[in-house]
Amino acid sequence: MSLSIYGWVIFPDHSGIFNIFSQIKPEGGLRLFIRNSYMDFVFRFDRHRKKTTWRRLGIIGVIIFFIYGNGAYCGSTDNTGPGFEDRVIRETGDQIQWQLPGGETTWLSKRPKRVVILLTSLLNLWYESGGKAIARCSGELHVPQEAKDLPTVGTFAAPNIETIIALEPDLVLASNLPSFKVLMPILDENHIEYAYFDYINFHDYQRILSLFAALNDNSAKVSQILSGIADEINVVRARYVREPAPKVLLVFTTPNSVSCELNGSQTSVMLSMLSAQNVIPDRFSTMGKTRISFSLERIVVLDPDIILLNTMGDVEDCEKRLKKEFSSNQAWAGLRAIQENRFYVLPKEYFLYKPNKAFPKALEYLARVLYGAS
Repeated sequence: MSLSIYGWVIFPDHSGIFNIFSQIKPEGGLRLFIRNSYMDFVFRFDRHRKKTTWRRLGIIGVIIFFIYGNGAYCGSTDNTGPGFEDRVIRETGDQIQWQLPGGETTWLSKRPKRVVILLTSLLNLWYESGGKAIARCSGELHVPQEAKDLPTVGTFAAPNIETIIALEPDLVLASNLPSFKVLMPILDENHIEYAYFDYINFHDYQRILSLFAALNDNSAKVSQILSGIADEINVVRARYVREPAPKVLLVFTTPNSVSCELNGSQTSVMLSMLSAQNVIPDRFSTMGKTRISFSLERIVVLDPDIILLNTMGDVEDCEKRLKKEFSSNQAWAGLRAIQENRFYVLPKEYFLYKPNKAFPKALEYLARVLYGAS
C-alpha cells in the first residue's frame, strides 16, 4: 500500500471492525488513531521526543494485541468446551460430582430410577445412553418413540413444579434457563437432585452424553457410539474438505428478527470441523451468546463466499423478515455470495434442532453445500 505524505492513511482489518488511521503532519510529527467498535485511542508523536515515542509505540502494541490478536477485550471465549473430563469434578462408585454451567457443582447419584426431563434434546440423549424417564416436557417433535406416551409436566420454558414434585423424582434434567433456576430452591427443599445444561453444539453432545452414560452405567456402549461417530466425521472430512476453505456468513431468522451466528453455535462448530470460516470475528463471541446483531454495512466488508440461513418458525415468514431487513437493500444484492447464487436455507432437522447421533449426516449435508459433490 502506498502512503501519501499528507492526509490520511487507513490500514483496515479484514473483518471491517478495527482500523488504524494515521495522519502525517508536514512538520514531521505523526498522529495515530486506533479505532474499533468499542473504543478510540489517539496517540501523537513528536520526532524531537524519542523516549515518549517509544513508550507510546509500546502501548500501541499492547492495545493491538489486546483487541485484535487476542480478542479478549470483547469477552471472546471458546464455547466449544474441551470435553467431558473438564465438567466432572469427582466420581465414586455411586455418584458423580458435576460442574454446572454457572460454575457451581452438584452431586448426581448413579442409576436413578425416576427421572423427569425438561428438554427434548436432553430426553434423546438420556435414551441414547440407556436411560428411561417417567415424565417429560410437552411437545411431539423429535421425541424418542419409547417416550412418546410419558406424562408431561409443562413446557421446557414453563415447567409445572407441583406436577414434578408429585411424581417424586430422583433426578430432574433441564436446560440452563431462568425459568428452571427459580425452581431449584424448591427441588432442594424436597431433596431432589437436578442438573441443568447448555446444550448448544456437538462438543456439548459428547460431554453430556458421556455424563448420562456414566449415570446409567453404560459408558462402554456410549464410548463405542462416540467412536463410530468420530470415524464417520473423519470420512466426511476426507471426502469433501479441500482448499480454498470458504468464508461463511450464518444468518439466523425468526418471523420477528434477524441476527448472525457466532463461533460456538451449532452450525459454526460444524463449519470449523470442515475447515470453513465463520466470517463474524471470534472476538464477538461472548459467554452464553451464540448470536449477535450485525449491520449490513459490516457484512458487505466481510464479503462472505457463502451465506447460510437458519430459520426458527415458518420458513416463508422468516424469509420475508430477511427480505425486510436486508434483501431490499441494494448492498445485499451486491454481495458476491448473492450474485453467485451461493445462498442456502438449511434444513431444520439438522441445524435448528440437535441431530445427536445423526450428526455425521448433518455434517455431510453441510460439506456438500460448502464444497459441492465429491
